[in-house]
Amino acid sequence: MTMRTFDKYLSRVENFLAGASLIGATALAVFAVLLRNITGDVLFWSEEAIIYLIICSTFFGAVVTLRHNDHVAVDIMPTLLKGKKKKFFVVLGGLATLVYAGFIAYLSWALISEPFSRTTITPALKLPLWVVELSLAVGMTMFLIRAAEMLIRAIKAPAEELDKDVFAEEAAAVGIDVNDIAIDDTKEGDR
Repeated sequence: MTMRTFDKYLSRVENFLAGASLIGATALAVFAVLLRNITGDVLFWSEEAIIYLIICSTFFGAVVTLRHNDHVAVDIMPTLLKGKKKKFFVVLGGLATLVYAGFIAYLSWALISEPFSRTTITPALKLPLWVVELSLAVGMTMFLIRAAEMLIRAIKAPAEELDKDVFAEEAAAVGIDVNDIAIDDTKEGDR
């Protein structure tokens, strides 16, 4: 299986899990409100289920955010550098992300195996707590897999591919043409 095929299927799973949990939370919230306003009946378990679905969408959505490289990051060094120096910091950042994701994934699976998680029951849904905690473990494991895929991609990419004009991208993001704000470096006497 090629990296492109792997990325395609992993992206589908990530999108499905993040989208389904968010859509499920939204649909349940709308249904509960409509039911309460139309018939006066209350789904006593809906609030708890909505909270758990939003938690799921958060962990699965974090993977989608990582895939698009939209996480909050301190990237001043890669922004200022070019070529191999930039690639070094990009790979270093990817490695740090991989280590972090691996550590949290390991701890989240360990949390599920704790006796507290297996014996505690949620108040309204009456689910074992480990079922709720599963979203953290699965989400962080997917985060780890995506971080590994991105690190491999960064290592394989030529250094020139990583060079981009961050200033121009930031200006374009807010609708400014870089040429409108460019500083003319020529001196008055050079004209």
